[in-house]
Amino acid sequence: MSDTLHFGLFFLGILLLTGALVVGVGALEYEVQSQGTAATIPEGTESVVAYDDLSERDRRTVDRVLDGERLVIRNPSDLPGPRKKKGKLVVERGDDLHIVTRRLFFNWRTTFGASAVAMALAGIVVVSEAVRRHHFPGRTVFWTTR
Repeated sequence: MSDTLHFGLFFLGILLLTGALVVGVGALEYEVQSQGTAATIPEGTESVVAYDDLSERDRRTVDRVLDGERLVIRNPSDLPGPRKKKGKLVVERGDDLHIVTRRLFFNWRTTFGASAVAMALAGIVVVSEAVRRHHFPGRTVFWTTR
């Protein structure tokens, strides 16, 4: 095979890897979960808010989380609390301090996540095959050897 064809195969692999990064952004979601109660405000807390100061939508979200439900939210503006970003949120409800975590994670179970994983794997295979063909033309692929 010619060097141009090897370069084209390598370039296709790089495009697949770059596409996996771009598509993977669509698989980023937020998880909101309760971490129980605390006697004092823990270090690293992003926001402290009184339960009565929350909007009605945020109250429903916090109630569901405090009941033990794990919520997965796509839009950061739907996160409970005054600051719509990840981190610990302490909600003062009566005399209790409830700790709610909001974390960003890659959800590979979504269409975007599965596509990103598949594109990344395909990109790695295509790049490694291009390198093998160009630098080690006498070697066969490992699954054809006995």
